[in-house]
Amino acid sequence: MSARRSAMFLSAVALAAALAAPAAAPAQDEPDTDAGADEEAAPAAAPAGARSATSAPPMAVPADFGGSLQVVRAPAGTASAAAASGGGPEIFPDARRVWMSVRDTDPVPIEAARRGGRWLCSGGGCAAQTGDPGQSPIGDQILRSIKLQTPTLPLPLTVWGRLSEDGQRLLDFDPVLLGRRSYRHVCAYRPVAPIADAARSPAGAPARGSVDHVDVCRDGRPEPPPPDAGELTLGMQWPKQSEMADFHYLAIVDSCGNARVQPFQRTFTVPVLEVASGGCGRPDGKVLRVFPGGGWLRVTAFNLHEPAAGNVVNATYRVTIPPLENLVESNPARLLFPDPLADDLKVDCGPTPIAPRADPGSAPPPGSPRPPGPAGPAAAPPGGRAASGQPRGGAGTPPPAGARQGPPAAAQGGPAGPAQAALPPPRRAPDADPSRPGPQPLAHGAVVISPAPLRLGNCRIRLTGQTKHRLVAPLALHVSLTRTDQLRGGAPIELLQDGTWIVTPSSAEFPLPPLAEDFDGDARLRLAVHSDPMSPQGKVVLLSDAGRVASSLRSTDPGDPERARRLVGSVAIHSVPLCGEDNFETLEAAGSCFRAYLTVPAMLATLQITRAPWVEKPLVTRSVLSAVGVALAIDRYDPVERRAFPVAAQLGGFVQTLGEGRVGLLGYVGIAPTVPILGSGGNTTSFGFLAGIGLEYITNEAGPDEGLKPAAFLSAVVQVGQAAPQVSASRSASFGTYAGD
Repeated sequence: MSARRSAMFLSAVALAAALAAPAAAPAQDEPDTDAGADEEAAPAAAPAGARSATSAPPMAVPADFGGSLQVVRAPAGTASAAAASGGGPEIFPDARRVWMSVRDTDPVPIEAARRGGRWLCSGGGCAAQTGDPGQSPIGDQILRSIKLQTPTLPLPLTVWGRLSEDGQRLLDFDPVLLGRRSYRHVCAYRPVAPIADAARSPAGAPARGSVDHVDVCRDGRPEPPPPDAGELTLGMQWPKQSEMADFHYLAIVDSCGNARVQPFQRTFTVPVLEVASGGCGRPDGKVLRVFPGGGWLRVTAFNLHEPAAGNVVNATYRVTIPPLENLVESNPARLLFPDPLADDLKVDCGPTPIAPRADPGSAPPPGSPRPPGPAGPAAAPPGGRAASGQPRGGAGTPPPAGARQGPPAAAQGGPAGPAQAALPPPRRAPDADPSRPGPQPLAHGAVVISPAPLRLGNCRIRLTGQTKHRLVAPLALHVSLTRTDQLRGGAPIELLQDGTWIVTPSSAEFPLPPLAEDFDGDARLRLAVHSDPMSPQGKVVLLSDAGRVASSLRSTDPGDPERARRLVGSVAIHSVPLCGEDNFETLEAAGSCFRAYLTVPAMLATLQITRAPWVEKPLVTRSVLSAVGVALAIDRYDPVERRAFPVAAQLGGFVQTLGEGRVGLLGYVGIAPTVPILGSGGNTTSFGFLAGIGLEYITNEAGPDEGLKPAAFLSAVVQVGQAAPQVSASRSASFGTYAGD
């Protein structure tokens, strides 16, 4: 019996070996099998349980794709097809109808699969399950924030994402007035043409079946962004209920035919370009488009060779993009505006009222594109670049009907018509006189201004620059003019009662009022311009103010508007007579000047030669408080430093009491000190020595007149005078004092 059982056992073993041998042989000897295809298909052929055991720990909670727009599933346990056929779904929705750029990952397998190459669903068998085609709260929650980045911002600025009292996210700032970063350097793949249209595909456009070789699309050299170029970035987060899925790629597709593919991450960012007006323009895949009125994006997480969760290949959510402008609320979001440059704010003064004139730096150069912002009433010029490479303004949008007409005959090179020949030539702004001082920037420096323009109110502040033309809403600034050389209550004296300045493109000047109270001809002033983001009269916020006032703008208690102000530009003003100048100069160009003034010298003691040395003796006489005179003094004076050269030349005369009934009338030319002993500036009261030579006529009450005689003297004198530096070496002279200037 045991022998029979042993024989039956051996027969069963032999039969099993015979049945297994034919299956093993073809697997080892098949010559036409593509090794690479087997390697790619092997992970997909493994059951979901085996994949989880080898590549990832088993999921405690299955991924939930509720609220998705579409989910593509592959049959569980089915290997990827080795041959490409047209029955499979696309790697992500509309993959063959949109332009695609790939960032931070290898684009070759993605583009090859998009053309129809091998991937998990290329052989058919995958089924797309359509969800709710409308808006879903789960998809909308993917968008977490919208941020703005410029070269001048140290950190990105959140323009949308704060929660209101009722839980709604609000738009904090509208970026419509900013410039836009150029994305022309980005390389993108064209849409894949169907097989039937492959022969009619334009040059360079890949056909659907051309999967043997995929060229890597490489970016060009990026353009350096200008300081006001803003880049909008969407901050997104994949839904939490589907975080357990293991996806490899993300595809974000806009409504204009552009797609961006990047590696899958739970939280990720996407740069977008806001199109201010018009339609989508020509799609190019370089950057995604969003609109001021809102819109939507589709976010798809997908794999190429492995199911993500069980048999899920990709999942698509619809994400609503909120409006980036607010035209409904009574208190809409404020517009962002680039900060003025150092030379954009200028102060200008003159002896008489100066008519406004066009600043050369404020007009846009010929041929430059229209600055960002809403389109004006005039028709836009025909033509233009693609929307991705042009700042806001509806790039790629067809021009209005009026703009489609051809250019005039003169522009086309033909003869000009009678009407065109009769047109007057354009007016040219008068050239500024280079010999006269011009506007000075509020670049935290110093200038010297004559008192006359400040007293007459002939000074003004101007906002120049090309960015001013974008200002379609009022910008609130605050101007202060304080006197710093005198204090009142321990603080500088404010000379402006109302410094509110509302700037618009048609009114970009702030006239300084005539100064009378608390102002004289010799003063030190500080002119400062502050931003005023909390002003109810302004609807524009400068970029540098946006980050710190965002919470205050949305708060029910905004706080003190003065605390929100920020210094934008300033200049220290030295108000002094400018040696005959009637405008103003920079501190370096002011220099020193010659001044002439009247002084009254009184002799305390004199060593004097009163006789002709070859006729009479004694040669030296001494008298105390014997003479008082008047003289015209000339010296060199620095009005900024309020300091004169220590020695002045004098031309004057004395009435002298010489004793013994004699009186002398002395006319002299001499030199005297100018170091003041009382006050400063125009006060020339001084004590020192006066030396001079001249002629003296001596009369005698007791005897005959002595007549005209040469004289020389050295006296200790006290001089009392008040001078105003009014005589220039190169201009006509004028005399006066500070009080009468």
